[in-house]
Amino acid sequence: MAGKVFQLSVVLSLLICCACSAIQDSNAPWQPYEKLSGLAKLFETGRTRKIVVNADGPGDFNSIQKAIDSVPNDNKERIVVLIKPGFYKQRILIPKNKPFVTLRGEDPFQTTVSYNLHHDMNKPDGSGIYRSDCATLIVDSNDLILENLTIENTFGPHPQALAARLISERAVAVNCRFLGGQDTLMANFGRQYYLNCYIEGGTDFIYGYSQAVFDNCVIHSKESSHITAHAAAEPNLPTGFVFYNCRVTTANGIMTDLGRPWRPYAKVVYYDCWLDKGIKPEGWDNWRDPNREKTAFYAEYHSCGPGANPSSRVKWSHQLT
Repeated sequence: MAGKVFQLSVVLSLLICCACSAIQDSNAPWQPYEKLSGLAKLFETGRTRKIVVNADGPGDFNSIQKAIDSVPNDNKERIVVLIKPGFYKQRILIPKNKPFVTLRGEDPFQTTVSYNLHHDMNKPDGSGIYRSDCATLIVDSNDLILENLTIENTFGPHPQALAARLISERAVAVNCRFLGGQDTLMANFGRQYYLNCYIEGGTDFIYGYSQAVFDNCVIHSKESSHITAHAAAEPNLPTGFVFYNCRVTTANGIMTDLGRPWRPYAKVVYYDCWLDKGIKPEGWDNWRDPNREKTAFYAEYHSCGPGANPSSRVKWSHQLT
């Protein structure tokens, strides 16, 4: 079952490369791609359990968390939580002992999970501040699939206010929107695949320690700051962010860079991406530490658009051929 999730990622990638050209249009707004919706069903069986969540009508639960709580501990089979359209002001925690969960909406513009905690708020139990536990969606289990959802943290723009924190091996997100300010998406552990997603934020809004691929996504910066903050504390770790065939857009008047190294051995590659005019000519930042210029690996391959400026990039970055 575990391998099926990444078989799915290959199928999805082939489909979108063959049939979806909207991402190549720099002026086209992001849209979910209908042919990708529900393709995870290919890896379900007639025995797959389905749980319906409906905030305002018939269903098994009116809360997404209640549906998660009903998943047996240490389950070995895919369980699909079908989330009916609606605005769900609630937080979601998928604990480590509940793997193989799919959260599936019908339309990311009509199915929103929203909350508004931030990093520096005190927890009600007196145990300290939230830190990254402020996330609207917290995933600590493996083999997650997210489809057709908007997940947001509305506190922004500062301090850190996560929409999602994923500590998840073989996680897949398809046709999803992640909205926030600082630290929108924490991809913090495991191999993760984001296909045709929209990710919006301000400072370090895609960050963490994971090995993540962002395929045909729209990455939108709304603050003059930094897009990524990948982390790797040691050399040669199998980790890094790859943005493949993505569109990187900026709000009017914004000048931002492609990333800065949260830890010394950060690795980020933009491959065949369109870059908006709000990308700084130098491209990258060293997080006020020249030593990280010697250890971080930042690269581009065939960037295009008004923000593509290989001759002006910092000398310690790479242009791949």
